Amino acid sequence: MAQIKQLFAYQILDSGGRPTIEAKLILDNDREVITSVPCGSFDSKNEALEIRDNDKEHFEGMGVTTAISYINNLIAPKLIGVSPQKQQQIDNWLIKADGTHNKSKIGVNTILTVSQLIARAGAVDLGVPLYKYLNELYKTIAGTELKIEHVPSPIFNMINGGKHANTNMEFQEFQIIPSSSLSFSRAYEIGTTLYHELKRVLMYRNANISVGEEGGLTPNFTTNVDAFEVLMETLPPKNLQAGHDVFFGVDFSSNYFYKDDRYIIKDKPHPLKREEFIDFVIYLMSQYQFLTIEDPIQSEDWEGWKKLGASISEQIYVVGDDLISTNPQRLDKAIKEKACTSFVIKPNQLGTVTEVLQVAHTARSNNFTYIVSNRADETNDDFIADLAVGIQADFVKFGAPVRGERVAKYNRLWYIDKVELKNS
Repeated sequence: MAQIKQLFAYQILDSGGRPTIEAKLILDNDREVITSVPCGSFDSKNEALEIRDNDKEHFEGMGVTTAISYINNLIAPKLIGVSPQKQQQIDNWLIKADGTHNKSKIGVNTILTVSQLIARAGAVDLGVPLYKYLNELYKTIAGTELKIEHVPSPIFNMINGGKHANTNMEFQEFQIIPSSSLSFSRAYEIGTTLYHELKRVLMYRNANISVGEEGGLTPNFTTNVDAFEVLMETLPPKNLQAGHDVFFGVDFSSNYFYKDDRYIIKDKPHPLKREEFIDFVIYLMSQYQFLTIEDPIQSEDWEGWKKLGASISEQIYVVGDDLISTNPQRLDKAIKEKACTSFVIKPNQLGTVTEVLQVAHTARSNNFTYIVSNRADETNDDFIADLAVGIQADFVKFGAPVRGERVAKYNRLWYIDKVELKNS
C-alpha cells in the first residue's frame, strides 16, 4: 500500500466570496487527490467552530491562513510516510490534538480538510470509487454491512427566502422533491425541468428571477404561501402531479423569524404563539403535498417539536437541521424525545469523516433517516455526493440544479447512477 509523500493546503474562495481551504495530498506512487471544504455557520453554538484569521486588513478578517499553517507546519509533517488506509487512527489523532468539544483549538475547517484528503487518498490507493471506500469504512466503524442499493433522492431548492435571499418571504427554502420511486437520473431531469418552468412562470407574473445564495430563485412575493402557489403552477405544463410524481418540501429555518417567543411572518397580521404557528404549519400541509418539513420550530423549543410531531402524518419527514446541527449529543436527545424523524448531516458541523460515519450509524440504528446537505457557501468539491451514496442517505440537499458548486455534486450523483452502479 502507498504512503503519504506530501500534503499541503492553500487558500481559495468559496461560492460566497469568502476564503476557505483547499489541499492536495500526493502518495509515494505519485497519485494525487485534492479536496476543499465549505464555509460554516457563524451563528450556531451547537456546531463545531472554524478557525479564521480575524485580520481586518485582509478579507475582512475571514482569511484562513492560520488554519492553513496548522496543516502545512504542524499536521502534514506528522503524516509523511503514513498509510492513508489509517482513516480512524488519523481522525482520532486530529480530534485528540484539538482536545476541545467543538474543534475550537485548531478548527473544524482544518480538521475536515485533512480528514477528507485521507479518505480520498485511501480510495485512490485501493483503486475504488470514493463512495465504495466510505461504505467500507462505515462497515468497519458500525460493525454491520450497509448494502449500496440506491442513489439518494434529491431535494431541490427552487425558491429562496429568509436569510439566504433579499425578499419578503421568511421561510428559507421552498423545495421540489421528485418521487423517491424514480431513479436519480429521472429525478434530476424533473428538478431541472421544473426550475426552468418556474423561471417562465415568474417572468409571466413579472416577478423577480434573480437567485439566492444556493441558486434558488428569489421572487418579490408578499407572503410565503405565494411561493407554494407558484410551485404548483409549474406542474401541469409538464404533465406532473403533486403527490404522485413530485412532492413539496420546505425549510422554515424558523430561528430567522422567531423573536420574543413569537413567530413573525407576513402571512399573518400578528406575531404567532407556538400553538398558533403549529396550526399554520398543519394548515400548509393540508393544502400542499409535503414530504419534508425542516426546522419548523425554533431550535431550543424541544416541547414545540414534540407537539408538532404528534400532530402530523407519519408519512411526512420532520427534519432537524438547526435543531441538531450534526451534533451527536443533540441527535441522541432528538431520538430519545422523539422530537423529529430525520436530520441533516453537514460534515463541517462535526469535523472528521469517522465522526460523520458514526453519527450516521447512530441514526440508522434508531430508525432515524438522514439527509446529506451542502452549506450556503460551497466549493466545487463533490465529496458529500460520494458520502451520501456511501452511507445510503435517504435524500440529498445540494441547492438548486444550477451554479457550479451545486451541480458539481448533483452531476457526481448522476455519474454514479448512470455509469458506476450500472457497471458494478
